[in-house]
Amino acid sequence: LKHTHRSDQRVRAALSGALRGAPRQWPLALGTPRRGARPDEASGGVGSPLGGPRRRCGRTSAPWLAVVATMATAAAARSPSPRSEGSDAFGSDDDEEPAATATRAELIRGHRPVVGSEVPVYVTLRDKEGRCFEDKGSCPDVRYRWLRGPVIRPCFFHPHKMSQIRDVAKTHLCYCSKECFLRGWHNLPQHVWGSKTDDEITEEPIAEWVEVAATRMYYPNQQDIDRPLRLDIIPLLKDGKDSLRGCMSITTGTVIPTPKEARTRRMISNGGTFNAEWLSKQFKVMNWNVLADLYATESVYPYCEKWALSWTWRKHLIMKELKSMAADIITLQEVQKDAYEDWFRPQLAEAGYEGIFQQKKRDAIFHRGKYIAEGCATFYKTTRFKRVDKQIVDYDRLTQSEVTRIFGENATKEMEKGGVKQRYNKGNIALAAILEDLSIKANPNCQAVGPNGGHMLCVVNTHILCDPGSADVKLWQAYLLLQMLRQNPMNNLPLLICGDFNSTPESAVYEYLRRGQVRPDHEDLRNDPCGLLKQLNLRHALSMATAYETCNRREAQYTNYTEEFKGTLDYIWFTPDALAVLAISQVDDEQHLAQETALPSSTRPSDHVSLVATFMFHDAPPEQSESGNGQNAAGARLGSASPYHMVSAGNDGLYMAGATMYPTSYL
Repeated sequence: LKHTHRSDQRVRAALSGALRGAPRQWPLALGTPRRGARPDEASGGVGSPLGGPRRRCGRTSAPWLAVVATMATAAAARSPSPRSEGSDAFGSDDDEEPAATATRAELIRGHRPVVGSEVPVYVTLRDKEGRCFEDKGSCPDVRYRWLRGPVIRPCFFHPHKMSQIRDVAKTHLCYCSKECFLRGWHNLPQHVWGSKTDDEITEEPIAEWVEVAATRMYYPNQQDIDRPLRLDIIPLLKDGKDSLRGCMSITTGTVIPTPKEARTRRMISNGGTFNAEWLSKQFKVMNWNVLADLYATESVYPYCEKWALSWTWRKHLIMKELKSMAADIITLQEVQKDAYEDWFRPQLAEAGYEGIFQQKKRDAIFHRGKYIAEGCATFYKTTRFKRVDKQIVDYDRLTQSEVTRIFGENATKEMEKGGVKQRYNKGNIALAAILEDLSIKANPNCQAVGPNGGHMLCVVNTHILCDPGSADVKLWQAYLLLQMLRQNPMNNLPLLICGDFNSTPESAVYEYLRRGQVRPDHEDLRNDPCGLLKQLNLRHALSMATAYETCNRREAQYTNYTEEFKGTLDYIWFTPDALAVLAISQVDDEQHLAQETALPSSTRPSDHVSLVATFMFHDAPPEQSESGNGQNAAGARLGSASPYHMVSAGNDGLYMAGATMYPTSYL
């Protein structure tokens, strides 16, 4: 303001008053550069309102703070407030003290409300005795009022951001920053310019604030989109009149529409020609770490818009993607217990799913006024599968059993002396669901037939420790998981192991699962502070493959994409002797993932990418159906040819396959 021309003293004075009552989100309107002005004047530099030099100039000077201040003042004057609604409705300040006054009001997460979701506001009041307490709408000594403000358009280049600047001279578009304004001013072709006249622009800020609700809670609707909201907290006197003391207001950013439908993703088939008969036999599996709200903080993801980190926004995007994939089995990690009860279970129940949940064996974390735990959730379509059983894999308990097996009577001493308990007991779990296929009847000679004659399937959902410096703990947990599967009756079932393994394809965990052993010189074996890994026989005979490597000859390039780490951590493992993978969903390339720096973003609600694969059960070959049983009756062995699996073993014993496309409608 201090750098505007002296002839604009009236505007400057009006602005200083207007901005006290007007929302800080109102965009600035920029004028045209003065004819003959130097480039640095037009583009801004240090010293001017946009960084330009301190120069006196005419009414068409370099871009400057040209908010129509008199209009803003008028808008603020028209905005309802306790002090401007007429004296009849208010008691005198000298008459009495209200029973409660507002001391604090703030938005809990982000400043951009979402259509259909409650605006999360935290309010504290103080009574006459000086005691402070949170009010959730039950206090009779105050009243609440929600108001809707004028339209504020989003940035032309970044639709997920509110505009702060409005070009009223050339492009007639809105921008979120000086950089965007200059980019639009110099680069946008004329055919994309807006068409609003200056008169239309100056009228908008005059729009009155309209009362939309008189309740503590408010759920924005379609009419609120691109408009700020304001909550007034007004103390009441004994006679029910509004008090002038202890009032407080809080203004939000503009309201965002509910996220659009989920992005479509192309499916990549597993080589060979497509057999239409598979349509009735296939089933789809989806795995995703959805990023728990308690971990979605600004300190961890500073590049993400605050409102895009809020659960009120992300939960809609997550649910739209889950429903759009129409998977028969969904495995999720980092699901908060309250989110499972209040959001995932009821929403997916409407889509025909049942679910099970298991939280991690850790102390609950105090988050947003309550203690919260997160864990794994598995959902399945009730029209396709029926749950026969479920089992919880507690890695901490298995650690105690395994240490006892290794050290015998000295197990307790070793646990304490070597720091095993502190290092290896991290509370991670796996959730196993035994399902029966209701659509496809199993061959009677198959190894696993359900109570109703359908194929049996074991689906394991796990989340392994994420600490980058604990490769030994990750391998230990993978070892315990396979030990449990080998010693359990589910050992003979077709197996899916889905989850966030926090291990790259170069890790010992991946090598152990994929090859059945770990090279003695593997780098991850060098760090074994407790000496446990050297006590283990890191070999297993369970044939395992991943859906993405089988179909695409390599793993997905990225399943986790943040500023700190970019790589593959999530997998869908399966037993190829009992299951055939038909197709996988294509994962976005880096160009798309980096559109808003990294994940999460306004369009991708988690820092992880979901994985989707389509499978079918192997049928027992006729010659084995008559006399075969056990493992051979389930289908082809590791590395053998199969008309369904369409893969062959390479020299290293790994599956290789081509990748061809077929219509998504088939999947």
